[in-house]
Amino acid sequence: MKIGRWLLCSAVFVCMDAWAQGPTGIGSLQLGLTPEQVTALPESGVHLAAPLGPYQSPGGRPVELKPGEERFDTKIQTPWSDGPLKATLTFNGGTLTSMYVNLDDSEALVKTVAAQIEEKFGAPQVTDSRTVERCPSYAGGTEEVRSGSLYNIWNQDKGNKVVRTNVGTYVLDGCLGRRYNERRKVLASISVFTVEASKNPF
Repeated sequence: MKIGRWLLCSAVFVCMDAWAQGPTGIGSLQLGLTPEQVTALPESGVHLAAPLGPYQSPGGRPVELKPGEERFDTKIQTPWSDGPLKATLTFNGGTLTSMYVNLDDSEALVKTVAAQIEEKFGAPQVTDSRTVERCPSYAGGTEEVRSGSLYNIWNQDKGNKVVRTNVGTYVLDGCLGRRYNERRKVLASISVFTVEASKNPF
């Protein structure tokens, strides 16, 4: 990994607002860019390492997009790994509204990315929906096994929108799977996207 050559926060996570509560993108890959601007990002920073291609949903399931939405699969080069990372970019009305990056299914990489964001923007909200099982171990005792999602979340208010950043893991593990020698599965990712702001009821 080449993190040492990059400034841990300011070079990777860009803030559009001096009082921001979270990032609005990853380096030069920022929400609000057009497909042409994303494609033209310079190689000196975070940039595409593959063309924008047709989106392939997990398992090939059909996906319903909102009117005006376009979704693409690609790869992006980041400071977090030597090779490019798989990514999905969603545009609405011709501008980038969502990015999802697979962090090589690495829990260590999740900790690195989350630490960089926290250093710049402060502590995240943490949501932990993992369940815990105690499974028999090979040594004759028991082992605590956790399965489910653990996410670090940052929110930045943008008028009637909120930019949300999720960094975390979804882990599939359990006693039954281990009994049948199924490997523990980890999905690690960072996503940055816009959501509607909650309305004040008063």
